[in-house]
Amino acid sequence: MVLTATPKRQNTNMKFTYSPDAKPVDGFTIRRGLHRGGFGEVYYAVSDAGKEVALKLLTHDLDTELRGIRQCLNLKHPNLVTIFDVRTDADGDTWVVMEYVSGASLEDVLAAFPMGLPLDEVRDWMAGILAGTEYLHSRGIVHRDLKPANIYRENGVVKIGDVGLSKQMGGTRRQHTEAVGTVYYMAPEVAKGQYGPEVDVYSLGVMLYEMLSGRLPFDGETTAEILMKHLASAPELAAVPAFLQAVISRALEKDPAKRIHTARQLATELEHAFQTEPLPESAFEPPPIPVVPASMNGSATPAEKRSS
Repeated sequence: MVLTATPKRQNTNMKFTYSPDAKPVDGFTIRRGLHRGGFGEVYYAVSDAGKEVALKLLTHDLDTELRGIRQCLNLKHPNLVTIFDVRTDADGDTWVVMEYVSGASLEDVLAAFPMGLPLDEVRDWMAGILAGTEYLHSRGIVHRDLKPANIYRENGVVKIGDVGLSKQMGGTRRQHTEAVGTVYYMAPEVAKGQYGPEVDVYSLGVMLYEMLSGRLPFDGETTAEILMKHLASAPELAAVPAFLQAVISRALEKDPAKRIHTARQLATELEHAFQTEPLPESAFEPPPIPVVPASMNGSATPAEKRSS
């Protein structure tokens, strides 16, 4: 059974820089706004030939975003959102031309199933996320911002998006740089500016926990409280199935040297765990979700709590 959820939209009072039918990028016409985030605005657009694309207008931390995007321009994998090009408009603003994914995000699905997803759904989502992340790691790239709002599924294919924070790993496979990412999914060592493939494994462990339980392993009222829990608190493993507790515990190790090191290793351990436990038949039914007409200039949003 494949669970579905209709992508949510913010209230239509959220204004975008460009309105429908605008043509800021030569060869493309904007149809509607999709999302506004920390690094810019994303629009649904079509080319003059009719190809659907997502156009991302970069508005903040341009150097950081472009650095991540340019190192991913020529990556090709079915579980990654494809980046086609980077353009500059007449005003000197920078745009990223990307694959448009019409399916719901993992965050939409989690919001529709607050008690957690059926095990077969968890397995399906994780297989796609792990395959895409493994591909990035094999190319020496750490995503650094894996979270449900950046994961989509369209026609049964899981895709990882928002590679703007990704970073090329050096020869040591770990580097020190500024702290970036989303606090709920941030590995403890990120607070020290340390990055390696293990930071993605930690984020994957948080998402796996959330998919299974419907809640975050480390939560709090303030950013400081959440960061402190990442640094010092153990996850409540009783909230997840017993046969997956050991894998999640190793994925959420505080010390990256003791953590599962790569997405490939996590995929292997997770699949082994699933093979030891028969998957029960799911009895979940998708609840109805209100839909705002696509013609309105709304915005597909992550849940307020996890938005960055």
